[in-house]
Amino acid sequence: MNSKHLALAAISIAAPLHAAEEHPRETTLYGSIGYTTWVSNSGKKTDTNLHTHIAYIGIRGREELAPGLAAIYTFRLDHALPKKEGDPDGLNRTRHAWLGLEGDFGRLTLGKQDSLWYDEANHASVFQDLFDFGWAGMAGSEKMIMYKKENIADSGITVAASAVLDGSHTAFPEGRGRAVTAAEYMLGYQKGGFNTVALYQRTSGDTIVTNDGGKTSEVMGISGTYRNDHYYLGADYEHHASKGDHYALGGILYMPRRKHHLYAGVEMLDYDGQKNWYQGALGYTYYLSPRTYTWLEGQRWTQGKDKGYDIALGIRHNF
Repeated sequence: MNSKHLALAAISIAAPLHAAEEHPRETTLYGSIGYTTWVSNSGKKTDTNLHTHIAYIGIRGREELAPGLAAIYTFRLDHALPKKEGDPDGLNRTRHAWLGLEGDFGRLTLGKQDSLWYDEANHASVFQDLFDFGWAGMAGSEKMIMYKKENIADSGITVAASAVLDGSHTAFPEGRGRAVTAAEYMLGYQKGGFNTVALYQRTSGDTIVTNDGGKTSEVMGISGTYRNDHYYLGADYEHHASKGDHYALGGILYMPRRKHHLYAGVEMLDYDGQKNWYQGALGYTYYLSPRTYTWLEGQRWTQGKDKGYDIALGIRHNF
């Protein structure tokens, strides 16, 4: 092989290596699996069952495109329990499938992803299995475009918005003849141990499932947190349009080295034309390792003359 051929061979090998050095990238495999034994009492009968608490696997990645600019992506499959005979079992639901850009301008993502409401609006959610009885809001959707800019000019202020672009009405079949079938807006502030967000979510057509079995098209709320090395306190308020209000308060007491902690919560759902619903819950979590933990939780609820309780014993491992 002459010197010319050697030079060409060296260039062909070095070019992709040089490109890789210019655009460093990382890909991570992640997932979680957990099971819970439930004892549920509705006031009339008691049921005991083993449930899949969570089961999913995914990959996420990041590639540096230029100083201050990166491509990001996530793909995740979740285990969804069959709802009727003949439904597939196993990892049969695509929870996340999105691609985006992240940089000094903020973060822009496109595809199937969790909503801002699901990610940001539930600071009182301190339990693994129980609580959140009155939670409403669109949890996520395909065809979603989301933008988020955190800590603007080091002020602690965050702004975010998302929209579901669904002119074919496959993500929201109940949509009313428009391309944008859902949208949400968020304003947040975080400094020190304080974190507060206000959110508004709307869908074109009644697609948001409410706790009374009905549906609505609007929810709004405010959620706040204070956290330090010893305890955590979170509070939520939600208004479910044409239905009523939901209130929740949750707290965690961190034990030495955070190897285990105690937590508690109270919750109320006050819908128009419906008797108030109240719930109180207690829980204890013990960490076998930073990624493996077990918990025991119990709750008691009342709605008018109806009363019941639930007890959950679970274990989970994240990888």
